[in-house]
Amino acid sequence: MIKKLINRREVLRRATYLLGGAITFSSFGACEMLNQVFVSDIESIASQESLIAEIADTLIPDNNGVPGAKAAGLGPFIVLMMQDCYTADVQKQFADGLVKVDEVSKSKYNKLFISLTLKEREEIFKLFKAEAQAQITAKESPSQFFPLIYELTCLGYYTSEIGATKALRYVHVPGRYDACIPLQPGQKAWAT
Repeated sequence: MIKKLINRREVLRRATYLLGGAITFSSFGACEMLNQVFVSDIESIASQESLIAEIADTLIPDNNGVPGAKAAGLGPFIVLMMQDCYTADVQKQFADGLVKVDEVSKSKYNKLFISLTLKEREEIFKLFKAEAQAQITAKESPSQFFPLIYELTCLGYYTSEIGATKALRYVHVPGRYDACIPLQPGQKAWAT
């Protein structure tokens, strides 16, 4: 019987295949489990796109002939940003915040948030703002839902075509750069 000696390179190669296979097969289970949690939050956020659009439109409504957030298409934008740019725990907080908006609307006005008037929606926001202030005062970490939806609404709106050209002062080909120009009362801020 002839014994075949394996050199060091062959041992490392075989060990690498075994280790790579073990890692790959064990990570499939972990990835699948994480993916199910991750996808469920994204699906719940995506299914609430109309609610997100209404919340954004409450934050930036139509005003003096300038279309608001809903006209700028912020519902799909915010869903896409949540899906592509935020971690699973932030997405969960966001999804929980959407549920809480409707729960508070039902308890206070007996209607879903979408069915409320603008004034009633603003009252709901005042409740959430007061709750966040109380949490800050008590040195608790406040819910990230309203700051996040406000941030995404402003980002999406003022970088959209409607926000940049109608809500802000836009010049397609700007002239020279002046670092500090005072704005006159009622003058729009610059988009370019």
